[in-house]
Amino acid sequence: MASAPEPLNGRRIVLIGVVGGLFGLAVSFFLQAIVANTTVTVSSYAMFWFRLLLGAFGTMAGMAIETVRQLQVTNPDPAYRKPVLRGGHPRERP
Repeated sequence: MASAPEPLNGRRIVLIGVVGGLFGLAVSFFLQAIVANTTVTVSSYAMFWFRLLLGAFGTMAGMAIETVRQLQVTNPDPAYRKPVLRGGHPRERP
C-alpha cells in the first residue's frame, strides 16, 4: 500500500504569496510612474483599485504556483515520474 503523501507546507505557500503580492505592488508602482509621465489623468480611486487588484493577483498567482509545485513534488504515482520527450510522448523504459 502506498504511503500517505506529505502534507503541504502552508507557511511556505503564504510566504510565496506575500512575495507575489509585493511583486504585483511593484508592478503597479511602475505602471503608475508611466501614467504620471503621460497626459492621461487617472483618479486616485481608480489607482487604489488598480494597485489592490495587482497585489491580490500577484498573491494568488504566487500561492497557486507554490501549491502546484508542492503537489507535484509529493505525488507518489510512478507514472507521473516518467520523463517526457520533446514530442510529448513519455519515454518507455525497458
